[in-house]
Amino acid sequence: MTSASELTHAVHSLAYRWLRSWQLGLNLFLLLAAFVLGTFVFRRAFFLLVLVPVAFVPFSYARLRFHTYLERLLGVHTRTASLFFLLVWLGVLLDCVMVAQLLTARSGSDIPILYWAGISWVGAIWFSAHGLLFLGYMLIDFGRLSRRVVRWAWRYKWSRDGGFSAAPVSPERRQFLQHLGVLGAGTPFFFSLAGVKLSYDFRVEEREIVLPHWPQGLDGLRVAHLSDIHVGGAMNRARLLRIVALTNAARPDLVVHTGDFLTHRSGSFDTPLYEALARISAPYGQWACLGNHDFDDPEQLVHRLSRAGVTTLRNALVTLSIDDHLLEVAGIDFLFGPFGIDKRHYADIVRSWGPRKPVPRLLLNHDPRAFSTLPRQCADLVLSGHTHGGHVGIQLGRDHALTVVGLCGIPDQGIFRRGDMRMFITRCVGFYGYPMRLGIPPEIALLTLRSPLNP
Repeated sequence: MTSASELTHAVHSLAYRWLRSWQLGLNLFLLLAAFVLGTFVFRRAFFLLVLVPVAFVPFSYARLRFHTYLERLLGVHTRTASLFFLLVWLGVLLDCVMVAQLLTARSGSDIPILYWAGISWVGAIWFSAHGLLFLGYMLIDFGRLSRRVVRWAWRYKWSRDGGFSAAPVSPERRQFLQHLGVLGAGTPFFFSLAGVKLSYDFRVEEREIVLPHWPQGLDGLRVAHLSDIHVGGAMNRARLLRIVALTNAARPDLVVHTGDFLTHRSGSFDTPLYEALARISAPYGQWACLGNHDFDDPEQLVHRLSRAGVTTLRNALVTLSIDDHLLEVAGIDFLFGPFGIDKRHYADIVRSWGPRKPVPRLLLNHDPRAFSTLPRQCADLVLSGHTHGGHVGIQLGRDHALTVVGLCGIPDQGIFRRGDMRMFITRCVGFYGYPMRLGIPPEIALLTLRSPLNP
């Protein structure tokens, strides 16, 4: 792997100049496509104007820097010139597949060849690998900068006494670092390939949650928690039916969905969702709230969910009777706005339900960031999704992980406490945004709710 300054090495390489021109053209094309699509087709395409500097410029930087590293490693001469041009054109082909899959993924009119077996994940793997390369390069550069600062400080401290001298780098150490660089450069590609299987490796994760005021009469209630299905694209009919089969095999008493059924697409892409949900069996029904991806036409979505047997609670509360014991289930719509947090908004919704009765309550709220601003004691258990368990990170156990989301201070997965209230965040079954899961598996959460009075 190379330093940033080493990009200048490839200035005299024709292959590098072709690659640089292509990457510049690619980013300009995406900006133009965003403007044209956003102006004449659908306004949501303007999101690409943000995506280009945030995602594709770093992607292009990683592409150029990795190419430079290969040229330094193999040398630029007559025998390798053809190889570098072959790599450039292969990369251009993969770039084209990636961009085509990006531009058609949410349109509802997929181009069949882009989703053939062996091709459907090409764009995701290609982008993910270079995204990880970019992150690695930034960490390496930060480390090198830190080392230079330390060396400068050390040299300044000892130079007065003539006690500092830089040790020469041995050829063996240089060769070892080159081999280490090859391994490091290949790691993002292997990690991204592993993410293909992990992304839809559905599993049922069982947990027991003790709730401080949960009644003995409802001790052992089994709740299946599904979230962020994000139907469309790779979340196809076969995968949806697999989720249903695993959910039914877990034999829940009721099923809750915490939003993001859809993926901001047009057309009939969501038809398999309702077929699948209609096959879920739970004695006390299916209940849902809406997430941030469910507001293209929320009334139509609520109607279709209802026909599939799912009741959507839009800032509403219902009371169920389970073996002669009452249980309240409430749902809150996703709140749009700065950071999605408005303490008064949540207080108004909860107040509209009337004074809290001595009845246990489950609250479905898509966004876990709201947990800290919800009125105290408004529920025994808040159920959320939205973060996909952190999406990218290292899973350290069933409920713990090291994720970028968690490092940003956002609740990512597992159980959280606030007084006597509890919140559970599922890792979700689907995902959106970053094109695959990396290190964080999906889950169908099966929660057994326990009373502290249970002997």
